[in-house]
Amino acid sequence: MRLYCYAVIGLLLLSGAAAAQEEQRAPTPDELAFASLPRDVQAMLSALPPRQALQKYDYARQNLVALGNPYPSPEQMRTQLEAVLAPRYTAVQSFSAGSTSFPPLSPLVPAISFEYR
Repeated sequence: MRLYCYAVIGLLLLSGAAAAQEEQRAPTPDELAFASLPRDVQAMLSALPPRQALQKYDYARQNLVALGNPYPSPEQMRTQLEAVLAPRYTAVQSFSAGSTSFPPLSPLVPAISFEYR
């Protein structure tokens, strides 16, 4: 009986020491980067682990750069992040690079559209 009590007390002490070590754990670089995001963006990404949340945020930023907006406003960033988190497959928003697209259209592409073939 006495041995059982000592074993239980020992387990309680070990679990308390493990909890104390866990509380003293330093935040990871991903957690620090996530903490540096604006509060509203953190709220949008709160359901994801820090690493995945940062990947979604970076993907949304890359989409804006690809669309010709390298310095988006916070509202544009939130809108793009919403589109990344919950894509709408019913309506496709179209963007065009205009006449200055790179690479230029190939001369091998027929002038008539593919709908008339």
